[in-house]
Amino acid sequence: MKNIYVVGAALIEDGKLLVTKRNSDRILGDLWEFPGGKIEQGELPQESLKRELKEEFNDEIIVGDKVTETASYEYEFGTVHLTVYYAKFLSKNFDLIAHSKVKWIDPAEALDLNWAPADIPAAQAISKVNLREVRFDEDH
Repeated sequence: MKNIYVVGAALIEDGKLLVTKRNSDRILGDLWEFPGGKIEQGELPQESLKRELKEEFNDEIIVGDKVTETASYEYEFGTVHLTVYYAKFLSKNFDLIAHSKVKWIDPAEALDLNWAPADIPAAQAISKVNLREVRFDEDH
């Protein structure tokens, strides 16, 4: 079974969480996820996340702490190892490439969505957090 290492961004603003719905024609189509993607050879997870958000949204982000431990889920195409980090936008272009929909939700609404299985542990962790209390290095 192939191992696939990916990162996701729990993008927050004003106590809200950005969630993204995958395009119908993609693997795991129509499921909700944290935007992000594969970690390339030699990249740190945080570097991958910045690159992926630049590719997917044409946006710059600040990456913060991990939401929770890395989650692993065995799909038909391989085992995905997903690490989700808190992040926030430095720009907001939202050029959607891999997603059909984005929306801002309250953390308590996170469990109401039909998530890709690997994303569920992070969604569960975030549902219990006051996102207004999440800090980034430049906030200290």
